[in-house]
Amino acid sequence: MKTKPVSSSITTCLSITDKAIKLVQSKGSDIVSLQAFVFSHKSDEEIARGMDLLFKGKTQKDLGRFILLIPRQLAALHYVRLPSTKPDEIKEMARLQAAKQLPYEPQAIILGYQVIQVTPEGYSDVLLIIVHQDIIKKYLKFLEKNRLEPQEITIDSQGILRWYNLQKASGPKDSALIVDFDSGYARLDIIAAASAVYSRAFSMSIMSDESKQKLLDEINKSLSAYEKENIGIKPEQIIFTGAEELSDAAKDSMASKLPFTCVKLAQAQGISLKAEGLSQREDFQKHSFTSLLGLALSSDELPFNLLPEDTFLKRQKSAYKQQLRATGIVTSLIIAVIITSMVLHISARKRIIHHLSAQLRELSADVDKVEMMSKKLNYVKTQLGQSSECLDTLTEIFRIAPNDISLAFFGYDTNKPIVLKGQAKTLSGVFNFVNTLEASEMFKEVQVRYSSKRKVKDAEIADFEIVCPIEEK
Repeated sequence: MKTKPVSSSITTCLSITDKAIKLVQSKGSDIVSLQAFVFSHKSDEEIARGMDLLFKGKTQKDLGRFILLIPRQLAALHYVRLPSTKPDEIKEMARLQAAKQLPYEPQAIILGYQVIQVTPEGYSDVLLIIVHQDIIKKYLKFLEKNRLEPQEITIDSQGILRWYNLQKASGPKDSALIVDFDSGYARLDIIAAASAVYSRAFSMSIMSDESKQKLLDEINKSLSAYEKENIGIKPEQIIFTGAEELSDAAKDSMASKLPFTCVKLAQAQGISLKAEGLSQREDFQKHSFTSLLGLALSSDELPFNLLPEDTFLKRQKSAYKQQLRATGIVTSLIIAVIITSMVLHISARKRIIHHLSAQLRELSADVDKVEMMSKKLNYVKTQLGQSSECLDTLTEIFRIAPNDISLAFFGYDTNKPIVLKGQAKTLSGVFNFVNTLEASEMFKEVQVRYSSKRKVKDAEIADFEIVCPIEEK
């Protein structure tokens, strides 16, 4: 399985060997923490105690990109030539080849692979990296107790490649055989074509005469095995590094026995080490941090990831659930904000309506008073209008009435004809009065309701009642 590295300015690398737990942490181009917990005797209890001490007060977030390194001697490496250059086909062929290499069920192994080179004939030289799943899952359990999860798992030879790239400013060649000494064992890696093309591990504790001969034999054996792989890229020099008490002695004893230039490089050469959280000087004497330093200072994507597939899927599922929960929380917050806004808006509207209602109630009494005053004013105005009309009518009647007409009654009612009662000296005088009223612009259709003659003291008078409708203006 291959995954992209976590984007972070902090990288943490962890390695658990037979002798110690080693931790290196970088920030940018600086090493900010380098520590080792040395076992008094290796046991699950000692590993757990070392983990607790090294990761005390640290959380997953503090680690940034977290890489677990598996010691080379716990992995089986095999070289195969596959008749394809297509990634999907190579992946499937690699699985089939891995099942043939070890006496384990396919589900019991974890496989990584790296394409070393592609031949002109269309073949791919592939390095198979095979680790039993129990080894990796055991390490993961120790980390889970501290609530820590590495995003990537690889073998330590991948770190030596990146450490070697950091040393190129010091003069290393494009290809080299690197012997990295650690407490209790040594690892031999051949670097060529910007890849770790060969790796081998063997036990090595002290640099006695017997150990020096063993080292020489292991180097020659590795070179012979490497040549049989027909990779075709030969190392140009041998570099000794790692535990300083071993690398110094190895360089001096091998210089005259090998047909290569022998170089000794300090494991921290050319690397910026900050004072905080650094291991004791004696740890550099007995232990190797080269692979951890190389990976901690590299942002390159690893060619393979030995993280178990079921663990990867479990984490993806957990991350998906967390994302769903986070989405649910955010959605709930948005809904709550909307509802709160609506409630506040409604509450504000209610307060405004209540305030306006109170003001309207205060104004209603004044409105009632104003309406009553308006009615009274209209009534007075009407009455004044009527009084004016009545006076105008009466004035007009007396203006045009002949001298022989005597009015005894003047009846006026709004929107009704005027009633005139009186006496005239003769009946003809009554009808002359009617004609006079008809001639006025104020009256129309004047009628004599009745007229009669009677004697008063030897004289005749004519009583009358006249109805005069008023001409509308």
